[in-house]
Amino acid sequence: MTRELDCPKCPFTPMEPVQLDDLELDECPKCGGRWYDLGELAKSAKEPQKFERACNGGLLKPRPGTAICPHCGDTMTNGGLVSEHLRVDYCQECGGFWLDKSEIRILEDLVQGE
Repeated sequence: MTRELDCPKCPFTPMEPVQLDDLELDECPKCGGRWYDLGELAKSAKEPQKFERACNGGLLKPRPGTAICPHCGDTMTNGGLVSEHLRVDYCQECGGFWLDKSEIRILEDLVQGE
């Protein structure tokens, strides 16, 4: 049995598994945000190699965040991904990403315009 993961943004709300192509991701039924384990964010991109190049520099203007990692319980870092204007939450301990509902589409658009 797998451990239940709570949404980093909606306290005490367990995330539910969702299938995205061949990936099983965790999604909050309340806010629609998604948790991406290490490597899953790149695999979910339409063009994974282009995505990896765009994100190669790491987070832009990182700062301490307030969201708690659903896996390890650490406080995540908030920073720009590909652009300083697209701020996501990143766990430095386990390498997972939290994206709010609208952010994955915005990220794809930014990567396409690289």
